[in-house]
Amino acid sequence: MTIKRTAVVLAAAGITALAITGVAAAAASPARPGTEHWIVESTNPVSATATVIARGPLTTGGTINLVTGHVKLPGGTLTLSHHQVRGSNSESARTCLATVTSSGTYKVSGGTGRYRHVTSHGSYRLVAYALVKRVNGKCSRSVPYAQTELLTATGPLAG
Repeated sequence: MTIKRTAVVLAAAGITALAITGVAAAAASPARPGTEHWIVESTNPVSATATVIARGPLTTGGTINLVTGHVKLPGGTLTLSHHQVRGSNSESARTCLATVTSSGTYKVSGGTGRYRHVTSHGSYRLVAYALVKRVNGKCSRSVPYAQTELLTATGPLAG
């Protein structure tokens, strides 16, 4: 995978994960209205699963599939949609570092179990970095040997 392709994949995964973070947090238990803060983090370049932590009126944790956007929490699951407003990616042929940033809005549209009545919306921000090895003086097409994605989201929730 080229460093540019890595940047695009990171951006897509990050956007999905961040949007889902908001969903996951909102669903932890019957919620009183308030502002929820969500964090999604991944450092594994070959796994589609990331950790989700919510804090605010709800405090919960779970996992999110960065490819499908499916959030698993104790007692149920969540779904969401997102809209990217801004985004950029860059790559360095000298250092083989890909950098992705993205921001936009998310909306929680449904859930199961404990989270079936949870609704939420708000804004998110993603920052992701990935490094690939240098082979024969060029950035390789391999899977990154180091990667980090940090997604944060904030918004009101009800449910």
